Amino acid sequence: MDFNTPIFLGFFAAAALLTYCVPRQLKPYLLLVASYIFYMYKPENARLVALLVSVTVVTWCAGVALGSRKLRNVWARRAFLWLALAVCLGILFFFKYFNFFGQLAADIGGMFGGSGNFARLDLIAPLGLSYFTFQSLGYVIDVYQHKTKPQLNLFKYALFVSFFACIFTGPIERAEHLMPQLENPKPFSYSRMAGGAFRMLWGYFKKMVLADGIGQFVSAVYGGASTAAGPYLVAASLLFSYQIYLDFSGCCDIAIGGARILGIDLLENFNRPFAATSYTELWNRWHMSLTNWFRDYIFTPLAFYNRGLPGVWGKLQGWFNVFIIFPISGLWHGASWGYVIWGVLNGLFLVVGKATAKKRRKLAKKNPLYRAKPVKDFIQRAIVYLLFTFCIVFFAADLYGATAGTVFAGMFRGWDIGWSAFFAGVLDRGLTLQLIAVLVGGCALVELVEWRGPVAEWIRRQWFVIRWPLYYLLALAILFFAAFGQSAFIYQQY
Repeated sequence: MDFNTPIFLGFFAAAALLTYCVPRQLKPYLLLVASYIFYMYKPENARLVALLVSVTVVTWCAGVALGSRKLRNVWARRAFLWLALAVCLGILFFFKYFNFFGQLAADIGGMFGGSGNFARLDLIAPLGLSYFTFQSLGYVIDVYQHKTKPQLNLFKYALFVSFFACIFTGPIERAEHLMPQLENPKPFSYSRMAGGAFRMLWGYFKKMVLADGIGQFVSAVYGGASTAAGPYLVAASLLFSYQIYLDFSGCCDIAIGGARILGIDLLENFNRPFAATSYTELWNRWHMSLTNWFRDYIFTPLAFYNRGLPGVWGKLQGWFNVFIIFPISGLWHGASWGYVIWGVLNGLFLVVGKATAKKRRKLAKKNPLYRAKPVKDFIQRAIVYLLFTFCIVFFAADLYGATAGTVFAGMFRGWDIGWSAFFAGVLDRGLTLQLIAVLVGGCALVELVEWRGPVAEWIRRQWFVIRWPLYYLLALAILFFAAFGQSAFIYQQY
């Protein structure tokens, strides 16, 4: 069941109404039933629901065992931890990466005299597999490290793993943050409902009007990447960076707003990433729940085990720890070389940025353009955006059936077309003058509103003469320019 379909709106309205009607003690069980209905609505997920149940039961058992006072033996505790890791990562590897690494092994074997043939399995990974696997593993590791208490009620823990607001596209929640709220959601209040409803409306506007509108042009250009002129490929690549932000953050807005109506506050996942003036800052603002997961469960343990290395070796090890996270993050997104290259490039940009930070600060003081802070910030943000776009081409190419090499090569041809011919080509690629006006105005509105702070809080502070016209403006834009259910959320496939 996708967020941008009428069936979800009906489902959510019924779930919210029932949640407010039943006694507090029954709310977790009602939400659990609703979450499994939501998850199994798609036939491919219904057939694979056993995977969700398996991950849930295994990590719950591991959590209960690790939280038991009777289990004090270090090796026994490690055995339960590694069992949970092996089962969850084994399921994730088999369904998402078996064919990729199997083909890689066959190709390597072919280089040394093997046949190079690999019989690919017809595997379908259930939606949300990467999300609920990481969320479950985070819980087990936290219990192992005594950072959170185990949930002894299997059904309440199952709700934590499968909560419908975040199972498909995140945020990747933490047990200490979400579990208490699922057990005891906040009571109904008009301010929570109004704030949540506007956050959902805002998310639908960002996804169904802006992201999908931009996507029409990007899809048309990348679909013909082998013949498209350079200006179109450059424009489509620059626009895709903002499209994927609008698509993913819009989905998170819907999830956070819907959960808020139900009395639950989810983690924020974005904080205006393109306002970042450094590449490190960008990744502290983008997909924050995943970035923090990698920081807490991969980077921090690596840094701990390698602490105390002398001099340059310590720096090199620290940079390696930063770098290695991003190829892993690339594979988390998908089993293809495009995602791996995306991760490697992001890791390199981060390491180079950290390694040259002091020298760049010294040079910046001598740069006359940097004397005015607004100019300095603009230049730095532009550089960060261009670096991000260079990496994201590998995402876009994979998504729209092109190859990154074809896209980059095509960027150098066809620059002799005039402005009139360029705009005529833009209109031939799925856009209209009215939609272009809506996209330009809508993107400016997104930056203006989100620059002021959290959306729901910002709208609540406004006078009704600003608040209600904005409600109607967003609703009308969705009504006239959106198509329900025709375009899935990009990050839902990961």
